[in-house]
Amino acid sequence: MKKLLSLFAVLGLFACSEKPVSLDGEYVMSNAPENAEITIGFEGERFFGKAAVNNYFGSFTKTDNTIKFGPAGSTMMAGPEPLMKVESTYLQDLSKVNGYSLQGKTLTLTGPNNLSLKFEKK
Repeated sequence: MKKLLSLFAVLGLFACSEKPVSLDGEYVMSNAPENAEITIGFEGERFFGKAAVNNYFGSFTKTDNTIKFGPAGSTMMAGPEPLMKVESTYLQDLSKVNGYSLQGKTLTLTGPNNLSLKFEKK
């Protein structure tokens, strides 16, 4: 019985010692089309960034390996047509994201149909 209790105590310590992954900070997209400046930042349960032309923001929820972005608000500036297309596609893709991984300074957001958005921490 003592061995069983000891095993549960050790397992409990390991379960409590894992800290949730924090995404806090700012990241720059490393695979942005058209050399667009695309960034994403996290602070608590809020996200923000630049989507090629406009700034955007919203809230998100995450678990160990899933993430869901709420609707994004954005500024309403116009820019060159190629960058406006990149921005539109990026914001649509962001709404489809359902997974993430953080390895070192590389954040990868993933979704259906091989969606993969890669960022490097600033």
